Parts: sequence; C-alpha cells; structure tokens
Amino acid sequence: MLVDYERSGRILGETEITAVATQRLQRVSFDFTGPKIVRLEAALGGSYQRRDGKLVYTPERPIPKGGEFFVGFQYAGTPPTVTDPDGTQEGWYPTDDGVLAVGEPQGTAAWIPCDNVPGDKATFSFTIEVPRGLKAVANGRYGGSSKIPPHSTRFFWREDSPMSPYLAVLDIGRGRIEPGRIGNRKTWTLVDPRLAPGSRPVLARLPEIVRFESGLYGPYAFESAGSIVDFAPGLGYALETQSRPIYPYTPDLTTVVHETAHQWFGDSVGLKRWPEIWLNEGFATWTEWYYAERHGRRSAHAIFNRLYRVPASNTAFWNPPSAHPGTPKNLFGPSTYIRGAMALEALRLKIGTKPMLRVLREWTTGHRYRSGTIKEFTDLAETVSGRNLDPFFQRWLYRRGKP
Repeated sequence: MLVDYERSGRILGETEITAVATQRLQRVSFDFTGPKIVRLEAALGGSYQRRDGKLVYTPERPIPKGGEFFVGFQYAGTPPTVTDPDGTQEGWYPTDDGVLAVGEPQGTAAWIPCDNVPGDKATFSFTIEVPRGLKAVANGRYGGSSKIPPHSTRFFWREDSPMSPYLAVLDIGRGRIEPGRIGNRKTWTLVDPRLAPGSRPVLARLPEIVRFESGLYGPYAFESAGSIVDFAPGLGYALETQSRPIYPYTPDLTTVVHETAHQWFGDSVGLKRWPEIWLNEGFATWTEWYYAERHGRRSAHAIFNRLYRVPASNTAFWNPPSAHPGTPKNLFGPSTYIRGAMALEALRLKIGTKPMLRVLREWTTGHRYRSGTIKEFTDLAETVSGRNLDPFFQRWLYRRGKP
C-alpha cells in the first residue's frame, strides 16, 4: 500500500490487494471505514459499492475457485479515529507531530481496505511518503528511504510473514530510525526524542527478552524486530503490532515482556475468533509472571496466591470468565488478562511445570503462522499431560464466579 501523508493529517492512500479465491465469487467484500474512494483498479474490471463499513467489489465476470485476482482502491481524505465499545480508541490517531495508526480490534479498516478478520492473514508491503523531517515506520523489514522533490521522503517497509490485519501499524513522527540486531535478525526502532531518555534502558533489554521467550516458546517467528515509542498520552495502551510493538509512552520492563510475548501468542499464532482473545492476553500476562519468577522476583505461584485471595463477592474481578467474555465491551477487560493468566498458572500447578512448558511450546511451534482455538489448546493440554482436564477448564475458562 502507498500512503502520501500531509501535515494536516489528510492522506492520499492506495491499497492494492492480490488474493486467491477459495470458492467461486460473484463479488468480494472488504472492510473499510476510511476516506472517500476516488479510483478503482481491477484486472477483471467491474464496480464497487460502499455500505455499512464495507467496500463490495463486483467483477465483470465471476472469479473461479482457485483463481488469483487483483483489486486496487485509491482514496483521499482524513481517516477516522475509531472508538471501541469499551471506550478505547484506535484507527487513525493524530499525534502532535504526526499520526499513529493502530488496529486492534477494528481500527485497521479506517486506513486500509482489508478483510479485517483475525484468522485471515496476509503479507503486507508499505510505501509511506511524508514531509521532509518526519520519519515513517511500519511492520517488518526496513527497505530504506528516498527523497522525493521538492519536500518529501518515502519510506519502505515489508512484512513477509502472514499477518492479521489488526496487527498492522503506521507511525509518523519525529525521531531517528535506529538499526540493531538480535542474533541474526535485524531490528529497527523509532523513539520520540521526548521519550528517549526513559525508554532506551528498557528497550536495550529486548534482545535478552527475545532470547528468554525463544527458549520457552521456540524460535522467534519473524525476520525483524524492534519497537516504536511515540508520544501519544491519550491512547493509553501498548499494542503487539507484528514484529514491532508500539508504546505510546515510556514503557516499563513488564510491558515490553508482555508485548514481546505476543509475537508468539497473537501474532505468529493468531486467533480465529475475537471471543477467544484469552489465547493472546492470558498467555502474555502469564509470561510476565514467569519472566519475573525466573529473574529473581516474585514467583508466578506467589502472584497467583495473592490474586486468589480476592473474595468471590468481588464479581467485577472474577467475571466474565476468560473464554466467554460475552460482549465486545468485555474483550479486553481485566478478567481476560488476570483471571486468564491465573488459569494458566492453575494448569501449571495441576500438571507440573515441565508438562506446562511443553504444552506452550508445542502450541506455538505447531500453530506457527496459523490460527488456533481454545478447544485445540485444551485438547493439546490433555494430550501432553495424559489427563482429563475438561472439568478444570470448565471451571477456569467458562463458568462465572471464582473458580
């Protein structure tokens, strides 16, 4: 995709999509809530309509099963900022020196026409043109930059590993793109100069964090790594954007451990359905606890015991159950993270540390670059442990109230 960004926040965007039909198609629907479409390009000709947050493309003739097709949309204007049911914001988020575009769970469609379903992964390439003096960072490998007369610079990024659309990121702002290495992988990091003094000591721990988590969960899945730290105090949350998490404030060590764990749980191994977000957030939160345990701090079991003392009467803490959030408003609630991590520590107590770590490693290596379900995970836990765990998972994942 190509984004030509103006300081006003307006863009001229062009997204080109190449896909293969898994069945005969008379029309193709894309999610898009962004600016006005000004041009359609398609190898098969045809037309499009916009309705209810969708771009519906109808080719001149049906696309056969197995047929590759191409469609491109050009659009102009200012993409919207999206407010989720829980009150958080995403999509096209203006900052004081540029913009931050993030997408979990629905914001990517504000600036990229896409099939915004977590299980429908694709490879991405980005060309971003910005006013001279600003930098632009996205996912994957950095392909360099070139000056465009009279006053612009183009930046090139490419993510060749399959990626869910909600994990796409675009950050435009001040700073310097800093290269580095973690083993044989290149890293690129952009830090807002205002946040650099506090951020750099924490970001310097990234190679050690990646090595630690690789030892647990198998090799790091992507060609590149790095971080984006931008000054966006109103955003309020970090996000595990693939290969290069975004931090809208000075991150602490625990947050970097969490977002890096998502490179396995959520990015490499993705979701098929949003209600199963426990597979992402509970696992990344438990990794925080286990990292602390293995680095001389409080053990995961001690954290579990402290939290388990929360009384059953505190229904806001225990509900909804981690695998059954009920409504979109609850997707990213405390229960998904905290009770979700407690479920994993309870599993560890039930089957033992070595079997537990084996379950997690087989999950991440067996589903690498694909998506999984909670049922597939619980089946794997039963296979590895050799035990009937259905009553355990029913209590911890599906029933309301304190397990």
